[in-house]
Amino acid sequence: MLELSDDLLRLEPGRIVYLSPLRSGPAAGTWAITVPLVPFSAADRFDPATFRPGTDGPEIIKTAIVGEFIDLPGNDLAALTDRTFDFPINPHAGYIDASICLGGGHNPVDITRMEFGAARSLYIDVVLHVAFDFTQEGVEIANRSAVFHANLHFEQLD
Repeated sequence: MLELSDDLLRLEPGRIVYLSPLRSGPAAGTWAITVPLVPFSAADRFDPATFRPGTDGPEIIKTAIVGEFIDLPGNDLAALTDRTFDFPINPHAGYIDASICLGGGHNPVDITRMEFGAARSLYIDVVLHVAFDFTQEGVEIANRSAVFHANLHFEQLD
């Protein structure tokens, strides 16, 4: 079983989106985030034992932590600036519906805390406290927790 190292869990800049309440569907009036991992190599994308840092291949793994239906205040970055929000784990009410596709599985991710910094134009920094659950999908990666520092670009979808 692979112990997913910090070398494989490096983040690229991501995005944070506010979905207008004028939209239809259950996501209306909520926030979403997408935080890509820095691409890494594998001999076989379905065999975590072959994952390694770098992009020399033969296969390149490109994936992201995706969180949806996030209940945060406001509709712009000013409402998030310098604030911290705690969330329960799935399946408790108020959890963040988050996952990562890796090792052939759509693996749940519990985002339990979001610590926002100051907004700069259309960007905001956030510290994400997460727990990866790879056992639910039977992926041969050990479950683990991590704390990430991410830079997110703001978008509003009307």
